[in-house]
Amino acid sequence: MRAFLSYATADKPLVEAFRNRIARQHPDVELVDHAVKDTYEEDWKRGCATKIDGSELLICLVGATTHRSQAVTWEINRGLSLGKRIVAVELSADGVRVPKVLARHAIEPRESITGIVLSSAAAPAFEREANGRFE
Repeated sequence: MRAFLSYATADKPLVEAFRNRIARQHPDVELVDHAVKDTYEEDWKRGCATKIDGSELLICLVGATTHRSQAVTWEINRGLSLGKRIVAVELSADGVRVPKVLARHAIEPRESITGIVLSSAAAPAFEREANGRFE
């Protein structure tokens, strides 16, 4: 299965910890993204659209600043327009603000995805992994 990851670039360390955990537990799941380098202009949108179009699932990784990301909003809207299945996962146990685009479509951050239980106890584990402390 191919899944597109949508996230705010400020959460990159937590995203990498999430990606590593998925890779260890589900090596058959291919995770792709198209991070914004400078701004999200037309070239970025074209490349990103190609990756979203070719994915079966869009996973929005919700961190502290995700609700402010225009790129995440664009990615979610693209997925919705294509009828993609979209799930949201909290990256932090500290509580996060849900992006408006997710709230409008009643997509709430979940605690499990593709068979992985991401309980409130797992979120701090992502934070420890992101900071180089693995359990």
